[in-house]
Amino acid sequence: MAKENKPIALILAGFDRPDRKTMIKRKKQIIEAYDGDSIYIGKNKFLQTLAGKPVIQYVLDAVYHAKKKGKPLYQNIYVYNDIQNFNDVIDTKKYKNLVVLQMKQSVGGHLKDFYYNYINYGQRLDIFFGDTPRITSQDVEWIHGEYDSILGKAKDYRGAIVNLIYSIVEYQDVAKDTWLPHRLKVFKRGPHKGTHKYFVGFDTFEARIGNSAAIRKDHSIDPIVEFQIIDFFYSLRKALQPNIFSRILYHLWKTKNFDVIRQVKQRCLQEEKFYNAAIDVIERVYKIDLSRFGAYIYHIKKNAAHWENDIDGPRDLKAFRAHMEK
Repeated sequence: MAKENKPIALILAGFDRPDRKTMIKRKKQIIEAYDGDSIYIGKNKFLQTLAGKPVIQYVLDAVYHAKKKGKPLYQNIYVYNDIQNFNDVIDTKKYKNLVVLQMKQSVGGHLKDFYYNYINYGQRLDIFFGDTPRITSQDVEWIHGEYDSILGKAKDYRGAIVNLIYSIVEYQDVAKDTWLPHRLKVFKRGPHKGTHKYFVGFDTFEARIGNSAAIRKDHSIDPIVEFQIIDFFYSLRKALQPNIFSRILYHLWKTKNFDVIRQVKQRCLQEEKFYNAAIDVIERVYKIDLSRFGAYIYHIKKNAAHWENDIDGPRDLKAFRAHMEK
């Protein structure tokens, strides 16, 4: 447990190790959702080499060298990965405040372990993902400042104080600087003609996950962590997969959020209704009270592609390597 309440950073870099039967099932679902593109399953993609360094080391360097008033921004930096593999390829002695933790479970499981063992109530935590090698120290410093003006100060749509931020990026902000143009695929026919297949459709914009989050540890967040509900939000990253998409619609139907179901199908989500429906679903499914829980959906506008461009599979890694060579 940290002794002080200075900000700390968490880099999530865990990965599943499914059995053969589960692996085959997931690959089939992914082929359906991603037009045949392969996605890394059961592999430590974070340690793949990119221009002479492991992918995750770019993220680690960006976080480690981030400063505030000339001093390191974070008291400690924690990483969940396979400790042995990580230490084999990265010289951890170079990072004085780095703590590598053994991955064991899902994103929700890692966050629960971290929440109850390494952070104090009232302390600030910035969360990064280990497969976003385009982010820089300047990006980290900027987004820390943006979140700083929201956590514990702003209120959500229901009037609850915000202690959790979850970021998204809009299509036009990603498209102008993306290294992964294959994610910009447009529907050429049908009811969604002209919209982008790999983006979630809102009423006035299209979006993808921004691969950044932050929390201020507070008792209002406890049930979210305890029940590992963060996995619900993380699943939205994979909402293109038919089984996950169907599950989301099922829960919306069970909680009678019929208007939001219509919005999902028509790709015209209203952000406030989407947020309130998510809270409603979680409260009913898990039978918990979230009246004091407040979250904020932050739209990253500066260097949006740096945050969105993550490495899901070999095609993404190949594109990254091509850009790095230039």
